[in-house]
Amino acid sequence: MLPYDRLTDLPEASPARTLGHPAAIDIWWWAFTEGQTDWGKVRSALSQREQERAAAFRFDRDATGFMAGRYLQRSILSHYTGDAAEDLNIAAGEHGKPYLAGETALAFNLSNTNGLAVLAVSRACTAVGVDAEMRSATLEAGAAQLICSTAEFATLSMLQGAERQALLLAFWTLKESFLKATGHGLAVEPHRLTVRVDPVSRAIRVEHDLPGDRDNWCHRLLLSPSGHMIAVCAQSDRTGLVFRQQSLPDPIFRF
Repeated sequence: MLPYDRLTDLPEASPARTLGHPAAIDIWWWAFTEGQTDWGKVRSALSQREQERAAAFRFDRDATGFMAGRYLQRSILSHYTGDAAEDLNIAAGEHGKPYLAGETALAFNLSNTNGLAVLAVSRACTAVGVDAEMRSATLEAGAAQLICSTAEFATLSMLQGAERQALLLAFWTLKESFLKATGHGLAVEPHRLTVRVDPVSRAIRVEHDLPGDRDNWCHRLLLSPSGHMIAVCAQSDRTGLVFRQQSLPDPIFRF
């Protein structure tokens, strides 16, 4: 297993201190429950286009996951910008990476999956990416060849069962968070990236042949109380980058 931290062991990003740390990346998360949430109230906080996208999903589970993520994103970004949640102009880049139109100093990224929405946000980073997956997720047998580099596949071939699945899922979430941070998304095949761990510092790094700056990247693997694996990727020239976390306890949450 790659080195990881428990999400709740990170220092808290309380509302009063959210803007006060010059080198922080904050991870906001909502472990939502489909049957215990007023999704009508959540839906009403979304933009018209977001509501239309939610309505277009075939399955209720996918619709609620989408709404949870967009609600978390609007609620938290509203606090960072000082603008009303409904007034935020959240646009998408070439490969779908979201950004705030007119706001260049705020880096953020969203992931939503079954039962969990996660938003990574920072003013200390030039780019951030986040991906979350259920730890119990089982990837198909052929997925390893699509996800893993040659070196990773060799390591994976020595493992079996749950240990093999856990490492494969970690490779996937780390690579997904990195490709979301760079803005490439799945336009780049994951097997072109190689996840390695520094033998001394135990820091995770992602080696790649993509154009652009390869320096100042930081990767963290986290385990949430809700049973999810979370990978966070950040690029920053700040020293002493601090990862913090806070949960969204209620869909009517207000700062």
